[in-house]
Amino acid sequence: MKKGFTLTEVVVMVVVLAVLLGLTAPKFMALVHKAQEGSTKHKLVQVRSAIAAYYGEHQGMYPTDDLTSLIPTYIEKIPQARVPGYPPNSHVSTGTYEQAYTKTGGWAYVSDPEDPRFGDFFVNVDKHDSYGKHWAAN
Repeated sequence: MKKGFTLTEVVVMVVVLAVLLGLTAPKFMALVHKAQEGSTKHKLVQVRSAIAAYYGEHQGMYPTDDLTSLIPTYIEKIPQARVPGYPPNSHVSTGTYEQAYTKTGGWAYVSDPEDPRFGDFFVNVDKHDSYGKHWAAN
């Protein structure tokens, strides 16, 4: 008598593994997206803290550049924003709110002192996070 698996047993095993993979892969990808989201929100807080420190040390004036004035005194570097559907990006779009909010990924910073939102820093995408909150409102 020969030892080993029959073709039927191998096919059944492959089907079972495919079903298990099909059920777990979407959950795994959701976890990856949540991890990226959490990391980006943490980086958002870091940069906002650096902006607040700059504001405190410059007599109530926010930076008027692309936040390079924060480096290296307030923050080591501008981190990458990682949002599903956009490539990782550390670019900071600046200007008035309308100019900065290009919805192209990365970050947006309202650097125009004449704009009522002067000093606002947010994720530069037109999407919602996993909690349904708009990224630009985080």
